[in-house]
Amino acid sequence: GRVGRSAAGRALDPDAVTRAVIASIRHQDTPYDELLMSGVPRDEARAQIRTAIDQVLERWRRAGG
Repeated sequence: GRVGRSAAGRALDPDAVTRAVIASIRHQDTPYDELLMSGVPRDEARAQIRTAIDQVLERWRRAGG
């Protein structure tokens, strides 16, 4: 389901917030959607972009601290 529409998301559960941020990064800051549209299976596409997501998260964490 959609994280922001779940009870946990509405309650700002830290894990739900993290999942929502990762989903946003996946779609906004990586070629994930293009990979899917070109026929790459979802699990493989996620594996290909995992490092990029980790890099964005790390950059944001450093900037916020």
